[in-house]
Amino acid sequence: MEQTRTPRQEQIKQKFIRDRGAWKWSPVWDTILELDEDIVEAYATYSSVPDKRGYLEMRMRKFIYIAIDSITGSLNASGLKNHMKHALQLGISTREILEVLEITSMIGSTTYELGVPLLIDAMRKRGICVPDENLSEKQARLKADYQTWHGGCWSEVQENILKLDPEYFEAFSLFEQTPWKTGVLTPKEKELVYIAVHAAPVSLNREALRQHIERAMDFGAEVHEIIEVFELVSTLGIHSITMGVPILKEALTELGM
Repeated sequence: MEQTRTPRQEQIKQKFIRDRGAWKWSPVWDTILELDEDIVEAYATYSSVPDKRGYLEMRMRKFIYIAIDSITGSLNASGLKNHMKHALQLGISTREILEVLEITSMIGSTTYELGVPLLIDAMRKRGICVPDENLSEKQARLKADYQTWHGGCWSEVQENILKLDPEYFEAFSLFEQTPWKTGVLTPKEKELVYIAVHAAPVSLNREALRQHIERAMDFGAEVHEIIEVFELVSTLGIHSITMGVPILKEALTELGM
């Protein structure tokens, strides 16, 4: 049965569709509109700023949205499916979407980038030190390969994980290089996706973000393009509302309120 809306609610819905596109409207937004029309109107204005300016091409904006909806800590299945369908309708290939997902899965590296320095601190307090001897021939080769694929980037974290567990370092490096060896996105597009992943509110990896901003600019990314990535990623916070309001309505219904 078609929901009855007030004239203002209908006006806000049409504004949302004009600003974001009909593909973006879903039954979830009908529920939110019913309970709080003001937040729908405000979100339509806020979230459409990048779309109206269009510093990034639509395909790149789709890559960003797919990345942040599939990132661990978000995993917004309904939003992800919606963005994937729209991407396919726009002519974006399955291989391109898969590559975005592969890059996004690299967020797992944040675990050791955060954890290893803390482990090293704990080791030092107990008189356990990472060996200071020179890298073996194999470790030196792994380090050189890593720097080749990361534009010369290297840090104490990478040095320590290479010394503490070279087998893991080698395996993850091969995994991380896969999109660069077999992928179809341009280097600039890859780096913009990495920026989105590391800037997302569920990751916020400062050092990795710094490295990928540098690399994106080296590959030709403009300042306003990177800022637009941040603006797109910031909309991830809306999931609190799109997930929470339907649950709130269910609770009200179950309590007869």
